[in-house]
Formats: sequence, C-alpha cells, structure tokens
Amino acid sequence: MARTRSNPAKTVTKESTPEPTPSTIKPLPTSTANPPKLFVLPKNTSTDARIVTLDNPANGTPSRYYFCPANGFYEFTRIAAPKKDCRSWLLTGEKSEYGNTNTSAEEQSTRIGSGYITNSADLLIATPIDTLFLILPALAPKSAKDMKQHFLAFDDYLDMLASSSSHWKALLSQCPTLKTMVEKRMCVICDTVDAGLETMYRISTSKLLDVLVKKAERMVQHGLPPSLEEKFIKTALDVPVLNIKREESTLSATSITETGTTDGGADKDSTTTSTESQISLETTITTPTDDFDIPLKPTLATPPEILHLLRLRTSLTYLSTSYLPTSFLPSITSALKPRFTPLETHLAAITTLKSEAFALRSISDNMSRKRSIEEDDDRVAEREQKKRKKEEEDKKKKQEGRGIKQLKKVDTSGMKKMSSFFTKVAKKA
Repeated sequence: MARTRSNPAKTVTKESTPEPTPSTIKPLPTSTANPPKLFVLPKNTSTDARIVTLDNPANGTPSRYYFCPANGFYEFTRIAAPKKDCRSWLLTGEKSEYGNTNTSAEEQSTRIGSGYITNSADLLIATPIDTLFLILPALAPKSAKDMKQHFLAFDDYLDMLASSSSHWKALLSQCPTLKTMVEKRMCVICDTVDAGLETMYRISTSKLLDVLVKKAERMVQHGLPPSLEEKFIKTALDVPVLNIKREESTLSATSITETGTTDGGADKDSTTTSTESQISLETTITTPTDDFDIPLKPTLATPPEILHLLRLRTSLTYLSTSYLPTSFLPSITSALKPRFTPLETHLAAITTLKSEAFALRSISDNMSRKRSIEEDDDRVAEREQKKRKKEEEDKKKKQEGRGIKQLKKVDTSGMKKMSSFFTKVAKKA
C-alpha cells in the first residue's frame, strides 16, 4: 500500500491584541472625615458676625451659636430628610460677579473646589434665640435645693460667664454692645437693689415665670406645629365613646295543666276539669358588642379653655426642657401647678372613661371569643357525625359479596320488581 505524505500543519499566528484605551473618567475622591455643612444665615448681619461655641443652658453641653454684634444670638435648627429617603446636597464654589478667576491662594484653599456631594441632606437654619436663656446658667443656683441666693454685682455675673467658656470671654472683651444686651435682659428677670453707686442683681423665679408664660402665649397664638398638635393635644383630649347594643330575647313557658277528679263513687263517671295557664317570661339581655347603638353615658365635651390650657402647658414644657437649667424645673413646675388644675381634672375624667372603655372592650372580646368557640364546637360535632356516617357506609360496602355488586350493575329499568308477583288477586264480582 502506497504511503501518502500528509500536508505539513499550518502554523497558527497569534493575533496581536489591541491595547485598552485609557479611561477618561476621573475617579471620585475619597470622603472626608469632616464634610462641609449647609447653613442658612440671616440677612443684614454685621461683618463681625461669627459662629461661637457656648454651653447649652438646658444640659450644659457645648453647642454652636451664631452671634451678630448688632442683632444678638441665633441658634441652629437642623432640618433633616427622613432616613428612608435617599437624598444629598450638591455644593459648588461661589463664582465672582464679573467672572474674574484671579483669586489668591488663601481664597482658593478655602473654596470647596469644583463641587462636593454630601451624603446627608441636612440643613442648618439660624433662628433667633433670646440672650436671656444663654445667661441663665450664670444666674441659676447650683442645685434645686440651694434656691437662696445673694445679690451680686453685674461684673460678678460677667466673670461667671467668662469663666464658663473661652468664647464668652472673647465676646465680652471684643463686643461692647454685648454687655448692654446682657444687662438689659437681666433687668427683666432679676430683682435689683442699689448699693451706693452700683446696682445689685438676683434672679427672681416669679419674673422668670412671667417671661415664660408670655413666650408660651405667643406660641399658642401663632399656632403649634402639626406634630405637637397631633401628639400632645389631639391624642390627650381624645374622648372614648361608651356605647352598647341592646339585644332582646323572650323566654316563654306554656301549657301547665292541672287535672283533678270530683268526689263520688267508683261507679260514677269521673269528670275531669283541666285548667291551662300560660306563663310568659320576658327578659332583656344587654350585651356590649362592637356595634354600638345606645349611649351608656353622655359624651364628655372639651371646653375651649381646656384646649387653650393644654396648648399653653405643652408650650411651657417645651420651653422649660429646652432652655432652662435643671435647677429651675422644680420651682417652675410647682408655681405652674395651680394654673392647670382644671386641665388636670378634665384629663383625669378622660383617663377614667378610657379605662371603662377598655374594660367594656375586653368583655366584648371575651363574649365574641366564647361565641366563636361554641360555633366551632358545633361545626366539629357536625363534621364528626358526617365522618361516622361515611365510615358506616364504607363498612357496609366492604361486607357485600361479589354477586350483589354485579347485580347492582345490571340494568333493571324495564323489569318488574319481585314484590309484584306476590300481590293479592282482586276477587271477581
């Protein structure tokens, strides 16, 4: 057999892979530990306005405030989007008015750059705060038990403020107008005595209370926020409706027969007299249910003055817990207690109605639960009876023979029954 020479294998040349083109997308810079924040500052403020750190009057923690020598202090109110909403801020640098980009190195270093994206869409708005609240820590007693204080000079109180914070010390030394602001607000809440050529001051709880009540009245007049109105006003004055549904059922007992025999001999016919008396018993069953028709008690009405007192107390509670030192709270609470006596009485009545409504609701739930249990028992008994009948029928079918089963399959529509052959023949006339 002739040998054939195979063709030489073709050499495979590797194709040159193209080099990837460099990406033109710039990578995002890493997030900073101290991201910029978005502030909304008031208009017409002085060029010397600055952000300072002072102690919070309510809890004593360092907090940020915006101070303007002409307009006074501002506090920052945070407005945040809900956590479920994914929102962010895009912050960009401020351009010059005529497009001039020739800025110094310091200005360029303080700029944000081409832009910045914040992860959280928080907004800080500067709102005015009364200087009176910021100087209260220096005027307040050290504890709630130590309410007896001495009259002190104005410079002594300034020294207390300067020692509490370094920013207070810098503001008092650099801004002469601040001392005038502080002294003006101290005269509103302090008792004063003249000691020679100097005026002495001491905090007065009654004057402080009057200032708080005026501020609270102003809050009520302008209207509380919807969140406070829903949580603390509407919920507290929600009066439950105590109603019941009346169901009538009639029970009757009839046919009670009395039989007697007349006196006579055994040979005489006995005559019987029967007397039927019918007794009818009617009962009314009153059952509290979820479907209320008949009022059990009149609905408790809320007078307008009670509504005003509750809003006033809510405003005072907010002011006291947010701006007053803790040493003032016991004395302020005890002084306000007689003012809100009608409100406490009305709220106690609402609490009693709520407890009664809860008791009626529990009784109704128990009765409906009992009724459902009885219905379930009836259904179980009916189901068991059907099951028992089916088992008996199956048992009879198993006991039948093969011949009977085959006879059941025969078509007997045209046949006479076996009983027809055994009928009696009619007699001939």
